[in-house]
Amino acid sequence: MAQRREEPKVRMVCEDCGSEEVTRDAWAEWNVDMQHWQLGAVFDYAYCHRCQANAHIEERPI
Repeated sequence: MAQRREEPKVRMVCEDCGSEEVTRDAWAEWNVDMQHWQLGAVFDYAYCHRCQANAHIEERPI
């Protein structure tokens, strides 16, 4: 049986300063059956808390 290959881990960083202190605007929906919030959508708006400004986020390998 073939082994399943794991996806490489990444980190999300600010394209300008390289900080991981970034957040995205998102929408969460209450799941009655599971009794917790689950992510419904992630939007384009991103913010870097180190730069204290709007940001472009990029993936970098760990």
